[in-house]
Amino acid sequence: MKNVWKVSIILLGFLLLVACGSEASSKKPNEQNTQLTTTIKGGRTGGAWAVFTEGIAESIRREHGGSFITVEPGSIIENPLMVGTGRVPYGLSYSMTAYAAYKGLEPYNQAFRDIRAVSVVVPANYYQLFSREELGVTSVEDLLENGPLHISVNQQGSAGEVITREILRFYGVTYEDIISEGGSVDFLSGSMAFELMADGRLDAAGNAESAPSSNIIEAATTTNLNMISFDEEMIQTIAENLGMEPNIIPAGTYDFLTEDVQTVSTPAILMVHKDVPDEEVYAVTKSIYNNLDFLDTVHEEFKALTKRNMSNVGALPLHPGAEKFFKEKGLLKNN
Repeated sequence: MKNVWKVSIILLGFLLLVACGSEASSKKPNEQNTQLTTTIKGGRTGGAWAVFTEGIAESIRREHGGSFITVEPGSIIENPLMVGTGRVPYGLSYSMTAYAAYKGLEPYNQAFRDIRAVSVVVPANYYQLFSREELGVTSVEDLLENGPLHISVNQQGSAGEVITREILRFYGVTYEDIISEGGSVDFLSGSMAFELMADGRLDAAGNAESAPSSNIIEAATTTNLNMISFDEEMIQTIAENLGMEPNIIPAGTYDFLTEDVQTVSTPAILMVHKDVPDEEVYAVTKSIYNNLDFLDTVHEEFKALTKRNMSNVGALPLHPGAEKFFKEKGLLKNN
C-alpha cells in the first residue's frame, strides 16, 4: 500500500511539472520578461539628449526587470557612425543625420548601411532661422540682398549647419561667396550666436532644435528677433535632399511670433545596428510603447511622443524587430 502511495505522489508531481512546463513554453518569446543587457549612445553628460537616452533606458528596465542598460555620452554626428560600425548596438540621433550616415551624405564620407531605426524619441526638431528685427527682412532672399551678411550656422557638421548650407546652396550661395562680399560665417552654438546678435555683430543665426527653444526664449529678452519663413519650393527641395519633413512652427510658439512659420523638421530617433536580434529590438520597441506615460514625466519634449507617431522615423529603414511590432499595433501597413 505504501508503495502505491509513493508511486501516486511521484506521478502527481510529474504531471504538475509537465503542466507548468507546457504553460511556460506556450508563451511567445516577445511576451517573456527577458532580461536585456545592452548599451545606448546618447548626448553630452548633463544635456537634454542624455536625459532622453536615460528615459529610454529606464523604459526598458521597467519593462524587463533586472536588465542592465548602459547609457554612454555621445553626439548627434558621432552616434550614427558608432552604431553603423557596430561599436555600440544603439544610439540616438536626428533622423536626417542617421539617414545621411546611411547614405554616405555630408558630413559623412562613406555610407554606413548597417544602421536601422527603432522608434521616434522626440517627434520634431525644427530648423529655425532668426534675424535681428531691425533689419526688416522677411525671407532668405531679403537676408542675402541686405548687404554683407554676418551669419552663424551652428557648429560645423551639426544638423543646423548642414541645413543652413543646403538652404544657401538652393539660392546659389556658398560660404565663400558670403565672405568674399565682406560678410562672415561663424560656427557658433545657439547661446553664443545670440550674444553676438544682441550687440549687432551678427545678422542671423540658424539651428535645428525644439520649438520653443529655451535659448531663443532667453535671447528674445534682450534682442528683438524675427523668424524667417521659407517658400514651398525650397522646403520641398531641402526635405528631399536631406530626408526631412515639411512642418510649421505655429504663431505664438514665441511671444514675438505673430504668424505661422513654414520650415522643415526632423525627429530624434533611436537607432540600432541591423545585426541586433529581431526579438530584442521588438522588446525594446514594446518597452517604449508601453512606457509613454512614464516618459512624459522624464522631459517636457517626451509629451509630444505618442503611440501614433512612434513609427514616423523618416527615410531610414526600420529594423525588422521594430517593424514587426508596429505592424502588430496597426501603425504600419502590412505590405
